[in-house]
Amino acid sequence: MARRTINRADQAIVIADAMTPFCGIGCLLFAIVAATQFAFDPTPGSWASSTLALATSVVLGIAFALLRSGHGEFMRTHSLPFGITVATLVGLNPLVYILGTQITYPAIGMLLVIVAIGGLLHDWFWAMVVILGIDTIWVLTAFAYGIPVPPATFVAQILKANALAIVLNVARTRTVHRFEQARLEVHRLATTDELTGLANQRGLLEVARELPTGRRAAAPDLAVVYVDVDDLKSVNDAHGHAAGDTLIRAVADVLRTAFRPQDTIARVGGDEFAVLLASASAPLARSLVDRVHEHLAEAGISASIGTATAPSRNPEMDLPDLLQQADAAMYAAKSARKSGHS
Repeated sequence: MARRTINRADQAIVIADAMTPFCGIGCLLFAIVAATQFAFDPTPGSWASSTLALATSVVLGIAFALLRSGHGEFMRTHSLPFGITVATLVGLNPLVYILGTQITYPAIGMLLVIVAIGGLLHDWFWAMVVILGIDTIWVLTAFAYGIPVPPATFVAQILKANALAIVLNVARTRTVHRFEQARLEVHRLATTDELTGLANQRGLLEVARELPTGRRAAAPDLAVVYVDVDDLKSVNDAHGHAAGDTLIRAVADVLRTAFRPQDTIARVGGDEFAVLLASASAPLARSLVDRVHEHLAEAGISASIGTATAPSRNPEMDLPDLLQQADAAMYAAKSARKSGHS
């Protein structure tokens, strides 16, 4: 479900990027078509198609102006329905000409529309729905009005247009997939600590940005645990940075083991870690911290740990406050240990 949601978001971006130039160029082309047909096409019944071409030009022109001016946020937000609407409107132009004039072939405009929709609507489902709809109506009109070419030629032209539309659609779909993969990789690199594979500070804050709304809605208990590894500098000085990196990775492994899967563990500094505990009461947070101390001791690692909690009755307390409180508690614990009081 998450992957489909991301893919839809990427499709929306690609469609939105394509719609602005499409609307601008389409506005000019349909204006030329309308003017040319009104002036030079004496075919009975062509007036309906000419009028629709003029209306299409106006609609695309308005859409282009809105997209360019920055007032087309609704169209960008709902870019897939907008793209389907535009594709359907464009597809109706040659169909209305066929219905009005009863000339089913040659219809180069129909073939071009099929190809264009394949390239515009890279969402394969809706592209196929619109294209098959156009194909069906075109074939029905051919049965109703007849065609001046052998049926095999007519079918071959439709199949070639559909094949080219599919090729363009597949190319656009692959572009969306590559865009999605690249965006996910960039996001991963930006929110992940390279050494430990944990979240970094940016990743922790990204998770935190989603918490306030959830906390106000459900008001779960929230806690932050701050962990500072003792004597990392001494390890680096005595044994080299490779040994220090090994120590940091060992601490990360301990934290993964000690905390729950739903907790967010992040490396926020060279020797500092922060753990965001959602739906964790103060007693639960203390039990988890005790478990961390036990696992660290078993691994022969010394660290100072501070904890801050925000109970459900105080939902206004946000993550920055908790981080600051947990950091202060960690330094208090470190000072107490150094002075021999704990």
